[in-house]
Order: sequence, then C-alpha cells, then structure tokens
Amino acid sequence: MRLYNHTLIVLFHSLYSLYALIQRPPNLFSRLRIPFTLPVDRIRALLLSEAGFGVGAGDGGLALSIQMPPDLELLLSRLKIDESRGWFVRFGQRALQTCAPCTSAGDYALFVFAGALLAYVRTAAVLLLLTTSATGRDRWRGYVLGILVCAALAEGYVLVSVSAAPLPKDGTKVFMWHDNIQFIRQALFLLLPIITQFLPEVQHPGPPSMSLAPALAHLERSIPRAHLLKYTRAAVMRNPELRERAVRWWARKKREGDAGREDEAVQKAALKMGLGFADAEGVEEGKLRMSARVAIESLKRMFVTPVGS
Repeated sequence: MRLYNHTLIVLFHSLYSLYALIQRPPNLFSRLRIPFTLPVDRIRALLLSEAGFGVGAGDGGLALSIQMPPDLELLLSRLKIDESRGWFVRFGQRALQTCAPCTSAGDYALFVFAGALLAYVRTAAVLLLLTTSATGRDRWRGYVLGILVCAALAEGYVLVSVSAAPLPKDGTKVFMWHDNIQFIRQALFLLLPIITQFLPEVQHPGPPSMSLAPALAHLERSIPRAHLLKYTRAAVMRNPELRERAVRWWARKKREGDAGREDEAVQKAALKMGLGFADAEGVEEGKLRMSARVAIESLKRMFVTPVGS
C-alpha cells in the first residue's frame, strides 16, 4: 500500500512538472518573433494588431489610444528603459509585468528566486517521501537532495552573476536566461523523482539477535572438534607407532627451523623487516620470539577451563 502511495505521488508530481515544462513562461519577444531592441511604440502596435485593433485603414490613430490591461501597460512602460530590458532577459516577463514594487535587480532577483525556492521545497518533500526507510532507499537520500541543493545554488549564482552579461546591440540572438533556466529546472524536477523511484533498494542488516543463531551453531560444531583433538593427541602418545611418527615429524621440523634460524642471510632479512629473531648482544631474546611470547601469555590469560571439566 505504501509503495502504491509513493507511485501516485511520483505520478502527480511528474504530471505537474511536465505541464510546467510544456507551458513555457510568457515572452512577447519570442512569441511575436521581434528583435529585442524594437521600440515600445512598435511593440504596442503589434500587440494591438494581434488583438484585432488597428488592422483596418479606417481606424486611423484610434488603435493607439486604446487602453491595455494595467499589467501590460506596466511592462511596456518598463521596456522603455534599456536597463529594464536587461532585467527582462534575466528575470522574465512575468516579473516585470506583475512585480509593481520592484525597482532594482535585487528586488527582481528576490521575487523570482522566492517562487523557484517554493518549487525546490516541493520537490525536496517528494524526494524525502521516496527515500524513507520504508521504501529501502534511505541510503540515497543524501545524494538526491545534494543534487537538488547544488541545482538551487547554481541557479542562484546564474541569476545573480552570470545573467548580468551585456546584451547584443543588434537585439538578435539574445539568450533568455530566465526562460532557459526555468526549462532546465522543470526538467530536473521531472526526472529526479522518477530516477529516485527506480533506484535499487538497500537491504539493511537485521538486529544482532539474528546473528546469534549461526554463531551458536558454529560453536556447537567447534566443541566436539576440540574434544576430538584432545582425545586424538592422547591416543597418538599411547600408541608406540604413532608416537614414533610424531617424534620423527617434530624432529624434522626442528632441523628445518634450526637451519633457517642459523642462516645469516635469513637473519638479516628478518631484521630489516622488523621480525628479527637472532639474539642481539645484551638482549636475551629476539624481537620475533619476544612478540610470540607476549601473544602466548595473553592467550593464556584469556583461557578459562570450563566448569566440571
């Protein structure tokens, strides 16, 4: 049931992001296909002509006296200033058309980024739901949220600094920073939750009690082996033939060990590696023998004879 709810959340969010991706932000220069430096009077005439006014020859100057909606009048009045046209590229038509109190680049940047920030928060909430422990994808939460935070920081940097580049004087091939950034943002909002939904689940280790049963079974198998080894060694010493074989085997191992320890080349190589075993002058035992003795003594302290043995 939870998986079904998460799928519905991703579906609704994806449909909303797809709608926002298809519905490009308003831009009268792109829609009318006019140069960015076209005078405001010509833009006004084109808008009235598009609305059905001033098309006929008998209209005279009547079309020019028609009042437009207040927000559109505000936009046209602002486009009379070259600086405002730069703000149009950076912050979009909607900001210049609807933000009446905005008078500077900082005001427009705050107006635009506040709306974008809400969209980032909405997408972050969806990603948090998709990466809960119930879905098994909580390990991926830091990665997907990190991508979202980096995208927000990059957008803020572009909005404040990079988009302030000077515009071309001929008014052609103007890169609409706001419109393209919004397109990239909506594409990210569309793809990131879908990708997160298909990320592999991470299996978490179970409680410690689950590992006690295999450990107990291993211990139960080891105890009979230890008893068998004890009885086998005792049987070897009681049997003359086996005892003789064991003595010969240990004697051969002793001769091999003595030959290796008495070799000067072996002693020098061990000394360079920090595993010297030759008795140095003024020292009773070599480093290797001392380390082995310390290890044996520590193991002896850990050994506890079972009760009743």
